[in-house]
Amino acid sequence: MCGLCGVVYSDPKRPVDRDMLHHMTNMMSHRGPDGAGYFVDPGIGLGFRRLSIIDLETGDQPISNEDNSVTGVCNGEIYNYKELRQDLEAADHRFRTHSDAEVLVHLYEDYGVRCVDFLRGMFGFAIWDSRHRRLMLARDRFGIKPLSYAIKPGALFFGSELKSILASGCIDRQVDAGAMKELFAVGFVQAPKTLLCSIRRLPPAHYLLHENEKITIQRYWDHSFPSRGEEGFQRSAQEWAETVRDKLEESVRLHLRSDVPLGCYLSSGIDSSAMAGLMSREISDPIHTFSAAFEDPLFNEIGPKRIFTDFSGYNLRHHITTCRTADFDLLPEMIWHREDPNISSEGIPHMLLARMAAQQVKVVLTGEGSDEPFLNLPLSVRQLIANIPFLRKKYSRSSRAFAAHATMDLSRYTQIIDNASHRSYDDLFSDHLSNIHSSFNDSEPHFFLPKDFEGRNRFAQLQYLDINVRLSDFITRTLDAASMAYGLEARVPFLDHEFVELCSQIPSDLKMRGLQEKHILRRALEGVLPAEILKRRKRGLSAPFWPWQGLLPEFVADALSESRLHTKGYFNPHSVRHMLQQHQNGKANFGRELIGVLNIQLWDDLFVQGCRPS
Repeated sequence: MCGLCGVVYSDPKRPVDRDMLHHMTNMMSHRGPDGAGYFVDPGIGLGFRRLSIIDLETGDQPISNEDNSVTGVCNGEIYNYKELRQDLEAADHRFRTHSDAEVLVHLYEDYGVRCVDFLRGMFGFAIWDSRHRRLMLARDRFGIKPLSYAIKPGALFFGSELKSILASGCIDRQVDAGAMKELFAVGFVQAPKTLLCSIRRLPPAHYLLHENEKITIQRYWDHSFPSRGEEGFQRSAQEWAETVRDKLEESVRLHLRSDVPLGCYLSSGIDSSAMAGLMSREISDPIHTFSAAFEDPLFNEIGPKRIFTDFSGYNLRHHITTCRTADFDLLPEMIWHREDPNISSEGIPHMLLARMAAQQVKVVLTGEGSDEPFLNLPLSVRQLIANIPFLRKKYSRSSRAFAAHATMDLSRYTQIIDNASHRSYDDLFSDHLSNIHSSFNDSEPHFFLPKDFEGRNRFAQLQYLDINVRLSDFITRTLDAASMAYGLEARVPFLDHEFVELCSQIPSDLKMRGLQEKHILRRALEGVLPAEILKRRKRGLSAPFWPWQGLLPEFVADALSESRLHTKGYFNPHSVRHMLQQHQNGKANFGRELIGVLNIQLWDDLFVQGCRPS
């Protein structure tokens, strides 16, 4: 886990400004506090910040092949690097280190851009092929690790973080009005957009090539589902449970490869408990587990319920941090690390968890990413939830999907996800921004649906969109930003692509039984987790949209003052003041809107005005 950046010029003789490259690289020092590395040749510069996880002594980057014709930098982990290395050594490749990153340059030697097909892991990497003067950027299948780029005349800038690209001093900071409108409608900015017109994010499962003054972007992997009537492969429920457990155990074993101590995030639910339970079967030493409690009992799941560490028979050392209203002072810092804010304050407990965990370990396993592979409900349950009021409230997201028209596409999906809003924001934005929105025609596709998409069942379609939109743009993006703020590597075994591919083949009636979601996963974990946890309903880590009542913290009052709103010009000061008064008086709930406005006001200070949190 690290940070990378660089620049490539179309002119092969153009020198790279080393001071600029150093500035870009050091902007990500929090991602890699253990050292820096550089590669500079005419027309190309690579920068790297290292968080030492594997091969502590010789695993520095950038790293090259035997004749130095291929050089690479990689942010993330290649979990199957040992198996890949054996095959490469059998093909007469010579290795200088024991790092996972070195397999990339040798794979590229043999397979070119298809090197990504062999990788099990989370990664954003850059490979420079000096023979063909080709730069390859690639991002893992589920977008666990970030990678952004900016195209300028005669140049391509790139980095693990947007702020690293801005640090080049060569990128303008014009706000993308379409992305801001999307932020309030959907709850987050969808790749390839960012809030800045000049910078784009490479989508998950894509690679970018810069060669012969041309830039091409290509998808290298897609998530497939069986067509209607083709699910199941004639396995019994017990056989499926055993298969799921075996594959998840394999994924956890791969994710435990590390030369530094590992820990685990832990909530009261099944997903993180599964990680702790499976880890305890593989590691004899005590496992550090980390949980977030909440001052607000409505959000607190640590304490009212027994968690995995409360059961005997496991060698765990538990640590708890409590998220208090005062901790929302971390909001500017969270926006600085997340870069494109979302309509949420969930990053705060994530940061508190990471800060606590980083004091004990360098790596944590997490339960994120388990919802998407197991999302499914049978028709009878969909109709039940859609038509019974108390169930519709309890399963609000699902009920919106069930009651909707059967057609499922990106537009329909963005209306039903948890973060989406059904309010009109015509009065919220300033006249200037509203005029831009009214004439805005967003023709930039987020991605193209596969040819067989319409032939898939309804919830296979929903799973596909969840994986390709919300997972990388909201869930793993928040996880990466919060953990890397403290130089902590967060790993997600549920998002091993082989495990996800297996889960896509599970029959629908085994993914949910009655009103119990993840039925087959619970069955697979029998004997691993206590029955009390196996029966527990899913509850994700969340935080109140708007935690303040009465007097606002100084930084909030300042950001939402009429003068500051007017100066920045994004929002209508009168509308914001009305929302704040209504919300504070308990007459309406505008927490979502207010946290969105606050996030944008703070984001402007950090990324448009060029400041950073104190």
